[in-house]
Amino acid sequence: MRSNFEADNDFEEEEAPLRSVRPTRRDHRSRRIDVMKELESGVVDERPIKERYSREFKKAKIKRVKDPIENIGEENCVEGLVMEVHRRTCEVRFDNRDIVTAMYRATTSKTLGEFPAVGDRVLLGQVNDAEDEGDGVGSQKYCVVRVLPRKSELKRPGPRDSFYKQQTLAANIDQVVIVASVTQPEFNYGFMDRFLLASNLNNLPFVLVLTKMDLLPHGEADLSDDIRDFMSIADKVIPVSVKNGTGLDELRAELLGKSSVFSGQSGVGKSTLVNALVPEAELRTGEVRERDGKGRHTTTSSSLFDFPGGGYVIDTPGIRSIGLMDMDAETLAKIFPGFFEDDLFTCKYSNCIHVKEPGCAVRTAVESGRLTPARYASYLRILNSKN
Repeated sequence: MRSNFEADNDFEEEEAPLRSVRPTRRDHRSRRIDVMKELESGVVDERPIKERYSREFKKAKIKRVKDPIENIGEENCVEGLVMEVHRRTCEVRFDNRDIVTAMYRATTSKTLGEFPAVGDRVLLGQVNDAEDEGDGVGSQKYCVVRVLPRKSELKRPGPRDSFYKQQTLAANIDQVVIVASVTQPEFNYGFMDRFLLASNLNNLPFVLVLTKMDLLPHGEADLSDDIRDFMSIADKVIPVSVKNGTGLDELRAELLGKSSVFSGQSGVGKSTLVNALVPEAELRTGEVRERDGKGRHTTTSSSLFDFPGGGYVIDTPGIRSIGLMDMDAETLAKIFPGFFEDDLFTCKYSNCIHVKEPGCAVRTAVESGRLTPARYASYLRILNSKN
């Protein structure tokens, strides 16, 4: 007779049959390579590739992404100037002055890392034999197949969840014209410093236009100390008033024959100023909000206009901030406008960021009165925003 102990041992020796578990779609997706991340990190340096799977995720095939121009042929493309940019399309003007609506495909804007901006020269390919009826993106006759090299650009950060870390406000420009009001809304020192830095990084002249001068009873004599301090470091300053015409002729002479991008905070009168300079622009204008003194957005996308007599004026949406995300603290400390005469770094240590380092020439200049506390405070705000 077998004991209970032996019976228990027989039970433990029995093995349950193994079950095969099929990989899920999520398992397959987790093994895919994010080619764009590999490209950005420098692991791969050729044109991106993409993986194509069957419905059952079997027999993965590697397919190299084609340049759109390879399918159309460069000889069948036509060059044009981007006048306006929208969510999926842009308005492009040919050399014969005809304007068409062109779409941009994912392979152009994301996979190949090219996205058109106002002022860009682009190549368009014909993808639809029918005339453009404007009934949706897919009905467009032309598509952007290549963005030609830029000589200059002005950028701002993209949305946090966007593939594009930065957005180009305008391309191929000769100078940056920043519009600021002397009051209503008040002059924003930090905002202007960020734009001045962005202009310097792109080697673009910085023109400061002070609007609403008619609201100051004694004219330039009533300008605030912050504005006067900033005027001392700008490349050129032009006070204007659209209501009485003050300074408009001087501004027109500065714009003639150049490609100028206009930008500034909402409510400073930028669209009103552009309408006065380029009557056919007919931009919408809005009043400043009474509850907080900030401007309402009336320009929703960048637009390019021919300037009377020659040149271009690019009007960009009113923005409340511009970032300098690619600049490290040491670079910011060396090139911040107004800190050093002739831009010659004179601090004792080369990695000085002007906070608590010994032998700092910037803090010494603030203590002696050569630099204003407002300029140093503006620098600290930008420095802290990057940390």
